[in-house]
Amino acid sequence: MYFPTKEEAEAMGEKGNIIPIYRKIALNDETPISVIEKLGGDDKEFFLLESGKGPENIARYSFLGYQPFMTFRSKGNQINIKNEEERIELTDDPLQKLSELMDEYQPVKVDGLPKFYGGGIGCFNYDVGRFFEELPTDAEDDLELPEIYFTFTDTVIVFDHFADELLVIANMMLDEGEINELYDQAVERIDWIIDQLEENEYQDEIKEFTGDLAFNEDDLDYEASFSREEFANAVRKAKEYIKAGDIFQVNLSVRVDTPITEDPFTVYKVLRKLNPSPYMAYLNFGDLQIVSSSPELLVRSLDGVVETRPIAGTRPRGKTKKETQALADELINHPKERAEHIMLVDLERNDLGRVSDYGTVEVDELMVIEEYSHVIHIVSNVRGELHQDKDRFDILRAAFPGGTITGAPKVRTMEIIEELEPVRRGPYTGSIGFLGFGEEMELNIVIRTMVIKDGRAYIQAGAGIVDDSIPEKEYEESLKKAEALLKTITLVEKGDIK
Repeated sequence: MYFPTKEEAEAMGEKGNIIPIYRKIALNDETPISVIEKLGGDDKEFFLLESGKGPENIARYSFLGYQPFMTFRSKGNQINIKNEEERIELTDDPLQKLSELMDEYQPVKVDGLPKFYGGGIGCFNYDVGRFFEELPTDAEDDLELPEIYFTFTDTVIVFDHFADELLVIANMMLDEGEINELYDQAVERIDWIIDQLEENEYQDEIKEFTGDLAFNEDDLDYEASFSREEFANAVRKAKEYIKAGDIFQVNLSVRVDTPITEDPFTVYKVLRKLNPSPYMAYLNFGDLQIVSSSPELLVRSLDGVVETRPIAGTRPRGKTKKETQALADELINHPKERAEHIMLVDLERNDLGRVSDYGTVEVDELMVIEEYSHVIHIVSNVRGELHQDKDRFDILRAAFPGGTITGAPKVRTMEIIEELEPVRRGPYTGSIGFLGFGEEMELNIVIRTMVIKDGRAYIQAGAGIVDDSIPEKEYEESLKKAEALLKTITLVEKGDIK
């Protein structure tokens, strides 16, 4: 059965210019990977946002955008919009252009749909922050990546992991024809996808990993943006700023890159098993791919409620439940970790306060322990009610980039990051997620992520620098956070995946 019915869709025609049509089937054993393979593989233009592990409120859904109808890219003051035609424009504010583009879509509300049923899936690079703040331009832009790249899809496959259902959604664009004809076309798209899932077979050949994730530096031939000594010197300089009272904390990062010969989608298949996380993503933009296993939400805006979920404080999981619990107890009671976490929660409260109704910002979860495949984190949740004069792009301007991966105060730490880090961050500590046809938005923080471009994989990770940080240890701490990614490349390149 299809929802809404053709008769119901006809009655909705005056309420907007997009009507989503959907059909539900049992999820059975389907995964995003099996669906992609059954529909023809990665070359068929898929864009995946996958929730691999986490509580129901953050890991219920995975979204697969299929056969996009438009792409939006921006670099500096130039934007490129490509659908049936390609046009290039100049603008002082690419975000405003993206907002105007999204305003053209007026979806009709249909009951029973998940939070994302069509719209844009993509990435805001860290350097989008330059649209909001005056920042120096010291770091080298060596990869020359777009600052914004989104692809727009009207066909979405949704995995409801908790209801054990698969939703296939086809959006009717009412300005493209008559409702009756558009409805039949939407049903045809839905049925074709479901037929492919029922008729085709897929055998998962990627093995499960239960062993030690420890990364041996001899396993890979890689280059780094910092030497150990250079990174230690940058940490010392950051500590001077802290002692001078400029900042309280700053996140400094190192980027490593290594040759990669294997298919990027295979890399993602391995990573999702090695390090399942609630905000994973695989984005294939043709000339580059992004493979992400992020655990952290930047911001979610749904039904007038704005939320952010800062992570600050990490320990590795123990080998036993008892050992993991002991590490969690030590983490949650560590004075330095608690102080840093509270400082960053306050920063996020201030960010949401800029777009929320007065008095509605609250911390509804404070300093809870969340367990992931290989680490445990201290996590809080901050929420507010969106002011009626604000929209999701106002939220983005207020919250981006996340304070947990810049530091406090945010703008000054961004200036110091630009001074001390030798290369532009690109997607690292930016955001991946969706912009729905309505006002829906959910964006992660791009950590535990690699960018694959021109035969090389780029991985970046950082450490929070505070007054008592030990410069010589921060480099290893940064690489530790990248272990799952580095291990993934090692396994894929050596063929140890089946």
